[in-house]
Amino acid sequence: MGIFAQWQPRYAERGIATFPVEITDGRKKPLVAQYLKMGVRASNQLALRFGGADMLGFAVGARSRITILDVDTADERVLADALREHGPTPLIAKSVSGHFHAYYRHNGEGRKIRPNPKQPIDILGGGFTVAPPSQSINGRYQFIEGDLDDIASLPVMRAPALSPEPRKLKEASDKEQGRDVGTRNDSLWRACMRHAALNCQTGGDVLAFARIRNLEFSPPLEESEVASIAASAWRYTEEGKNWFHPACRVVTIDKDTTEHMAATDPNAYALLALLKSWHGGRDEFVLAKECAAKIGWTLPAFKKARDHLEAAHEIRCIHRGGRGPKDPPKYRWASI
Repeated sequence: MGIFAQWQPRYAERGIATFPVEITDGRKKPLVAQYLKMGVRASNQLALRFGGADMLGFAVGARSRITILDVDTADERVLADALREHGPTPLIAKSVSGHFHAYYRHNGEGRKIRPNPKQPIDILGGGFTVAPPSQSINGRYQFIEGDLDDIASLPVMRAPALSPEPRKLKEASDKEQGRDVGTRNDSLWRACMRHAALNCQTGGDVLAFARIRNLEFSPPLEESEVASIAASAWRYTEEGKNWFHPACRVVTIDKDTTEHMAATDPNAYALLALLKSWHGGRDEFVLAKECAAKIGWTLPAFKKARDHLEAAHEIRCIHRGGRGPKDPPKYRWASI
């Protein structure tokens, strides 16, 4: 069975219709017609017809609800600058040529090739892209940060006009930078834990990833701090204590929270434990009213517990949703 047949169902579970692709004379070419209009049902049939294909792609834009920032260089500094300009994202892929694809939630962006002629960057809000883990004769496409589960919580790409001004970032006081060190440490450690759990074979892989991610910070952490964080994440992974890994079945809630919340609001404590179990490895997650039925609670009981967790600063809402069935509320761990 080829890569397309193995991965088509995984993308389909997330509402993304994939199709087989090949590279001919250096050009990426879909093996079927009408691929930009294809739905998941048609894609399911292709998995039977093209079982041996080792490359897959999908339409970017409104159909997949994904826009890709195509960084057309292997220079990690350009990637870091692009992420600072357009905003961070939990899902980044690397092509066979070593170029980067940063995934965002589609927000009406079109297909813009070199919108800034001085930067080797394209905004792909139309057309198609080759998806990981496609395999060509020259190598493999792969996610270097995040995995398919992060598709549900992709952020919208930030317009360049809304980006922080570099001059103002440089003018940040030493006091402000010092206060941000803890935030950067925690953010990088969590990112390394997640990446180590799903994508790394050695501690060197974690360190390489940490160095890329560190370039997103302004100012970046010292190299010694980056190396220490990467080593810590790999140590947890080797010891089987990386709770970001799907095989890790550990849920941790601190002692003070347990003693207080379990006594004052058992439902809120139970919901916190469930959320830790389901989403402990993610920074952001969906928490819609359908969750009440999933755990067998009444909707009022569920909402009360959810509100308690917000009031206790365990979670915080980053998007209230409500604009339709495909616009659920999104939350983030308050400590992030």
